[in-house]
Amino acid sequence: MRHTENAPLRRPAWRLGLVGLLGAACWAGLGTNALPGAHSPDTGSAARGTNLTNVFSVPTAAAAELVVGPITPPQSMEDAQAMHQRAEALRSENERRYAAEKDACYSRFLMNACLEDAKKAFTAASIAIRPLDQMARDFEREHRRAEIQAKDAQRAQDAERRAVDEREQAARYRAEEARRAAEREQHLAEKAAQAEEGRRKTLAEEADRRERDAERARHRAEREAKKAEGAP
Repeated sequence: MRHTENAPLRRPAWRLGLVGLLGAACWAGLGTNALPGAHSPDTGSAARGTNLTNVFSVPTAAAAELVVGPITPPQSMEDAQAMHQRAEALRSENERRYAAEKDACYSRFLMNACLEDAKKAFTAASIAIRPLDQMARDFEREHRRAEIQAKDAQRAQDAERRAVDEREQAARYRAEEARRAAEREQHLAEKAAQAEEGRRKTLAEEADRRERDAERARHRAEREAKKAEGAP
């Protein structure tokens, strides 16, 4: 049967499948070091080479996960920042490889299938990269929440400490005022006692002086009486 001008060009199914596998191999099968920050599963001589045979059997999403590597939860804000940087580097490399793969597809016979495979690989890698940022954001959000709670607890503790200090200071002030008032009362009482003692002493001295004066007057009167008796 002849093809007319409007008849669609049918591509052999085995070629489409092969191109899809080759696309996955070219995109995700370059080893776990294809993108920055990826973890190498093996440092031996066999793992240093590119094992394309195994990549053909790896689905696109799984291949993208191999490229990103295992994700370890951050333990500090520095780890979270490093995870953001790693995600950004992976995205940049993913976009660069996607652009390079698209450029390469335009020179291939099955261009549309190649572009579709490149898009799938790009999307799978993008999805695999997202948990890096998400895990870092979750840690940062929890870290900020813990910091806010710690600050709130510290403020409450400081407020309670200030309240206790103020109560203690007020109690010390009242005690000091009571002590001073007692000292003033005691001083006034002592002054009153001294004044009373002085008044009693003055009265006693006055009484003693009057008694002496009376005694002298009596003696003088007696002498005068005797003189009068002895006169002719």
